[in-house]
Amino acid sequence: MLVEDLERMIELAAPRALAESWDNVGLLVGRRGTELRRVLVALDLTEEVVKEAVVEGFQAIITHHPLLFAPITRVTDADRVGVLITQLVAADVALLAAHTNLDGAPGGLCDLVAREMGLAHILPLARTPSRVKKLVGFIPEGEVERVSRAVFEAGGGRIGDYQGCSFENRGEGTFVAGPSTHPTVGRAGESVRVAEVRWETIVPENRVVAAVQAFICAHPYEEPAFDVYPVENVSLTGGQGRVGSTRSEVSLVALAETAAEVFGLPEVSFAGDPEHMVDRVAVITGSGSSFIAEAARSADVLLTGDLKYHDAEKAADAGLALVAVPHGHLETWALRRWCEGFGAAVAEHDVEVVFSQAGRSPWHAAKSVSHAGEANGVVRLFDLEEAGGERVGGPDSDDAPNGEPTRTFTLRVDGASRGNPGPGAIGVVLEDEQGEIVEELGARIGVATNNQAEYQALITGLETALDRSIGRLRILSDSELLVRQLRGEYRVKSEQLKELYLQARALVQRFERVEIVHVAREENSRPDELANQALDGGR
Repeated sequence: MLVEDLERMIELAAPRALAESWDNVGLLVGRRGTELRRVLVALDLTEEVVKEAVVEGFQAIITHHPLLFAPITRVTDADRVGVLITQLVAADVALLAAHTNLDGAPGGLCDLVAREMGLAHILPLARTPSRVKKLVGFIPEGEVERVSRAVFEAGGGRIGDYQGCSFENRGEGTFVAGPSTHPTVGRAGESVRVAEVRWETIVPENRVVAAVQAFICAHPYEEPAFDVYPVENVSLTGGQGRVGSTRSEVSLVALAETAAEVFGLPEVSFAGDPEHMVDRVAVITGSGSSFIAEAARSADVLLTGDLKYHDAEKAADAGLALVAVPHGHLETWALRRWCEGFGAAVAEHDVEVVFSQAGRSPWHAAKSVSHAGEANGVVRLFDLEEAGGERVGGPDSDDAPNGEPTRTFTLRVDGASRGNPGPGAIGVVLEDEQGEIVEELGARIGVATNNQAEYQALITGLETALDRSIGRLRILSDSELLVRQLRGEYRVKSEQLKELYLQARALVQRFERVEIVHVAREENSRPDELANQALDGGR
């Protein structure tokens, strides 16, 4: 199987005619003659996806979002697109895109989402213009077969899965040939009547020139008569978005909960009366805000991504509710499903199709200090998702890098100041899961307020835990101010404390999990002893 064969299979699954006029689909980079053994599918082309393709032995990549939209004037390593193209060319890896044509195709991404939501009687939300012209020509009766065959071979006469489509109507044509002509019928200067066929067919807009040229070349006349007409046909089988009915009326909030469950999300946002009963549901994978007016004409609610704040007002004015599923998540889910079906078809040609493991959203998320305690009164300070900072202990696993279960250590901290401000000291105790002391220290820190000493103790304790590659940490402190500030319950107003607070936050973000608990002084006696011993020893 060659790249050109793969291109044809994509065309069958997601016809180019269904793509929006601004889109850029099909083969974007590479040679059509490259032989294929493995094909990679990804939402976007990134350097990580290119590396995956090269290392894992893929000869082609299909992305949903095209790498190239606007025309480019140069391909160099001076920009992201140029780097990716040069990498593909150097590795002889072809790049193809199936975007809005795949969204709108029968069995495409919008269809898959609509079916997964349990909709029935599914139809396109906005049918795609067919983008065809009508070619009408006048042909002598005995030449119709030859001329029509030439036009069909040039790309004309196709309606869906039907080929060679045309219409004929018989009549008479008249003409008077000029003195410099060489007419096929009659002589120059004579009025001639000829039995002719008015023959018409449709031709894709991008094949009109070729079809007209084929008509002229195959026609026996010197000056064939023909017309090209604009038409406003729409696709009967495909189009952007889908609209269908739920099996029975459901509340808006229940529909939103179903979407969250179906697409594996902890929650989704929605706009509208939670108890409003809905029946007709429109679906747009990706960004669907431009379809709000269209959806309002045929649906009670639109499920889509990339919705802005004021889109909710616009929808409400049109009587439409909204359910927002993140763009990348929804398309990744649908593209993975499509990849399974398309891969099964391609497998018949001994070619493997694999969904990319390296593809990821360009967006990262970081959760701030929690404002609510867990059931046991412990507050989980930070839980970063792809935060980009260096973290220890394995953020995505319950196991440490050596395969052993990740353990939670206890850090006890206390700070002391005599004079407030005055001579300050810190006490730090690090314990393992059994309560055995792993490390402890007490040290003077110079002149400090009591709150500054508390933060210095915490910072020193966090650094000590990081030095030991500890991933999970439970912090015990008798400073209510420190605990509440790190929980986000109190604002940090002091500029001196704010610097220490931000330093502590930066260290916390390097752990997999950090909890903090406020305890009574008597429950935190050992670090208090260490801090006071340091002060006494410094007299």
